[in-house]
Amino acid sequence: MLTGMALLSSDRLVVAERYSHSVRLVNVVQDEVLHQLEVDSQPWSLCSLPGNRAAVALPFNYTILILDCDNQLSIVNRITVREELQELGYSNGHLIVLYGIGKIEKLHMNGAVVRQTNLETSSLHIYQPLSVMTEGNVTSIYVGDYDNRRILRLDKNLQVQQVYPLKGDNVPWSVLAVGENQLLVSDRNVSLWQLDSTMGRWTRLKKIDVDSMAFCHNRHVLYCGVNDAVKRYAIS
Repeated sequence: MLTGMALLSSDRLVVAERYSHSVRLVNVVQDEVLHQLEVDSQPWSLCSLPGNRAAVALPFNYTILILDCDNQLSIVNRITVREELQELGYSNGHLIVLYGIGKIEKLHMNGAVVRQTNLETSSLHIYQPLSVMTEGNVTSIYVGDYDNRRILRLDKNLQVQQVYPLKGDNVPWSVLAVGENQLLVSDRNVSLWQLDSTMGRWTRLKKIDVDSMAFCHNRHVLYCGVNDAVKRYAIS
């Protein structure tokens, strides 16, 4: 199960494989696995960092791994958090960390807490996906609220700015911000949706069971973790 992925460049992708306890560096142009790193426990979320690095969440170890991703994967730092983290994002020198209980934190890269907020989400279901989009000085943080069937948009201060209810009985499983006011959301009804957050308009794109996503703006390609494979789709 590919629980997380992050694009490092137009040809390199880093992927978290939950049940094999590993992270892989993949050349998506040549369809080649460049390196595989075994980690201490199940990896979940991933996000890319400046300097060809990535951060990986190990929820059951209460740990964030910072990886160097040049020609092979290597651990350069470990950050310990106080609770079981779930999702990771990055924005302007800070990590955005979402916990299964609905708490979200902004951290310095040394692990010091800058700000935290308790979201008004149910803690009955642990899975609440996260995506962070930064354009210039504007940061938008999107959180999928599984139990309440909605998407929350937060600002850089972790304050909720807008709420987008999902259509019908859909629940969010993976979210990915792909541009200003544009969000991709997969649901547990095996559908991929596009949300125009300006209009609040949902468009169903494809019937597919997606666990994680990454988007290459240069090539207009969406990479999806589907079971144990990475699949590519052209997105206009």
